[in-house]
Amino acid sequence: MEKHTENELLTVTVPAGDPAGRPWEGCINSVNYRVPRGVPVTLPRFLAEHIERTEAERLLAREREAAFASHAEKLNR
Repeated sequence: MEKHTENELLTVTVPAGDPAGRPWEGCINSVNYRVPRGVPVTLPRFLAEHIERTEAERLLAREREAAFASHAEKLNR
């Protein structure tokens, strides 16, 4: 089993968005997390990576939604 120092398990990240806006919220293994957006925060590496993945998925979903809406609009003309 690999041993890690505490610093290897932490990383500094800045979740995208406005600090005045809604924080990133999620629940992993029954632990609720609320991470402010737009400011540097130190997080466990697994959580920072999870936030990056979920934000990428959210962005892709918005892009697909816009593309589908555009196609639907063309069909309804």
